[in-house]
Amino acid sequence: MFILSTLETRIKCGQVRELFTYVVSGLSSFFLVYLLMPAAHWLAWKTKLLDIPRGRKGHSHPMPLSGGVAMFVGMIVVSAFFAGVQKIVAVLAVGGAVLMAIGWADDAFKGMQKDFPALPKLLVQLLVGMMVFFFDIRFRGVSLSWLGGEDGAFITFPVWVSFLATVVWIVGLINMVNFLDGVDGLAAGATVFSAVTLFFLSMVKGQDLTALLAVALTGAALAFLRFNFYPAKIFMGDAGSMFLGFALAIISLEGTMKGATLISLVVTVLALGLPVVDTVQVMISRLLAGSPMYQADRRHVHHRLMSHGLTAKQTVVVLYLVSFLFSALSLFLFYFQKI
Repeated sequence: MFILSTLETRIKCGQVRELFTYVVSGLSSFFLVYLLMPAAHWLAWKTKLLDIPRGRKGHSHPMPLSGGVAMFVGMIVVSAFFAGVQKIVAVLAVGGAVLMAIGWADDAFKGMQKDFPALPKLLVQLLVGMMVFFFDIRFRGVSLSWLGGEDGAFITFPVWVSFLATVVWIVGLINMVNFLDGVDGLAAGATVFSAVTLFFLSMVKGQDLTALLAVALTGAALAFLRFNFYPAKIFMGDAGSMFLGFALAIISLEGTMKGATLISLVVTVLALGLPVVDTVQVMISRLLAGSPMYQADRRHVHHRLMSHGLTAKQTVVVLYLVSFLFSALSLFLFYFQKI
């Protein structure tokens, strides 16, 4: 209800233009990515950027791995058109391009039925995280006012704490979304739920730029989902999953967690609930089993559900419901904070 109230307030205040911009930017992102998808499909076959079935793979024939290229181009073009080349858009474009490059290399190895080493990917992710920090998109501190402290009480993090928290958050989310990309439609669908939640949270807080980026990301992921929901016609590849995680990390850092209170940190983590929960349970499971953290296995939530007899489509629907519940809880807590 507080979201509807906010919309009504904005309309009464004559802010219809901003609301119209959100709608148009989301639709523009959707249709641009939709139109780019056939070209991405052609590019994958032309360059042999294909996921060849082997080992843990769930598909039976080669699949194009270029869907992430269309999402990256679509979101960046739409964001730059509606927001201009502002700092956050430039960071998304540059950092996203670097991740797309290393992701493309990883995906090319898949086409040769080889495994790309984990270390170069991690080093590039760390480099991108450091770049974001040095462009002043970072954790700055936390307000304790929600816990009954003095109004405006704010604990500023030392630079090294801010640096570590920022880099860990960015690298963590890049890999969390990447881990989810194991069944048709899951990573893109989870991104849609998270991006929509971040959009509403940013809009209610009056953070128009991050709200616009969130709705552009939503449109891009939805368009890709049209081609990726079971049975998939194209995959996003590591390039696409890393970009989606990076975009969510940047939007949340510059949006809901800017000048964060403890409750807004909790709200943001809940908005990104499924990737976070999946990664945490996988890490705990591997730790208990003594397995390397970087070694691929079938401990992810979607693998566990399918091992209990669910089909790929049923698994994705169940996890969509989980994502929806996390998003609803996030918005409920944010509303509780506001009243």
